[in-house]
Amino acid sequence: MAVGHTLAKRVAFLSVLGNRDFRVYSIGLVSSVLGQQMLIATQAWLVYYLTGSPAALGLVGAVHAIPGLAVTLIGGALADRWNPRHIILAAQSSSAVVMGTLATLVVIDRVEVWHIVVASFLTGIAQAFDSPARRTVWPPMIRRDQFMYAISITQTVWNGTRIIAPGMAGLIIATVARTSGEGPQGAGISLYFTFAGFLTMAIAMSMIRLPPQSRSTGASVFHDIADGLRFVVRNRVYTYLLGISLASGYFGLSYMWLMPVFAEEYLHVNAGGYGVLLSVGGLGAMTGVLSVASFGQYQDRPWLLIGGAFFGGSLVVVFSITSAIYESYTLALFLMFWMGASFAVFQVATGTTVNLLVPDEYRERVLGLRGIMFSLAPLGSLQAGLIATATNTPLAVGIGGAVLAVFALATYVASPDIRNLRALVAKATEEHTRRAAERAP
Repeated sequence: MAVGHTLAKRVAFLSVLGNRDFRVYSIGLVSSVLGQQMLIATQAWLVYYLTGSPAALGLVGAVHAIPGLAVTLIGGALADRWNPRHIILAAQSSSAVVMGTLATLVVIDRVEVWHIVVASFLTGIAQAFDSPARRTVWPPMIRRDQFMYAISITQTVWNGTRIIAPGMAGLIIATVARTSGEGPQGAGISLYFTFAGFLTMAIAMSMIRLPPQSRSTGASVFHDIADGLRFVVRNRVYTYLLGISLASGYFGLSYMWLMPVFAEEYLHVNAGGYGVLLSVGGLGAMTGVLSVASFGQYQDRPWLLIGGAFFGGSLVVVFSITSAIYESYTLALFLMFWMGASFAVFQVATGTTVNLLVPDEYRERVLGLRGIMFSLAPLGSLQAGLIATATNTPLAVGIGGAVLAVFALATYVASPDIRNLRALVAKATEEHTRRAAERAP
């Protein structure tokens, strides 16, 4: 009996899938994110295949991130004013068209680096609108007490697909190369999966219906953006949460875009081995998400947030050093697993905390700012790629991990709000309950 009760508590987060609209959204999310994860692995391999340059890897990542800086705040404000379902539908459909075109260019062997740069820029624009809308589309579907369950589900999707997608991409690329000779055509087939994933998400969004909800009533989109920024400045806890998200995205995760260099030059594996390396990181991330999800009552603890960032950054440093010295693929796989787990714990903890703290009318603008912080990961790859070109890749990636680890500790020391997150979350929950009661007929 006790064992059954404990097991039921550990899988309680799956109850959120009982909601029909959230279930349909989740199916679309799996397809879209699987395609995006295959895109990350495939695009990096393709760029390195065409150029052999770490700087080129960083450039393509930066071009993808730049629209996020310019557009995400506008996208977040629009998502607070418009139906986010329509925004996601348009963004996913546009991305599908771009990916279908790029995949065709690769398959017919007409692709050039500038094609990838343009495609990366266009999908970056689409995702700058899609990402904030996606973060605001699901809360109206479910009860507030299921928020951490929903975040755990979405993080499970993101990190679970990281187990499958890179391995699929690497296997497709390697298999096509063996059967038809050296060439990028396998990357084109992989990109068709990305096309299908975006299209499936668009179809899913056409099938769900959102209940009426309060929208921002500011004089204009730019008024809403300014109001959201003032809100963050007035409430310092968000400043610290956004700051550590920035450090994680820009510095800590930049290693993802330089992984083809590690795979070929230091670990001496082909496209298949490169895919397995990324997949093991996804397996670790899935393990981290499920571990946190099964102990949901601890998700507002500062030690999860700070600890995930600190250990994630520290493990990146260890990965960089050991890959350069020992060139051991087995050790790299072990470290990739724990890197993925640490970053996943951090992401679930920050996502849950922000969603529980922020008032509904500011939700998407604050989450949009957080999205900008994480969207800077590809931009961080540019500085890492330039440092790698000037020195070497392990040093460039290790510096990023060290910056994240130091920033995490400094945030904990500097912010009393971070050290007292539980009390802040309890107060925010009471305020939300009071305001909901006042709105009730």
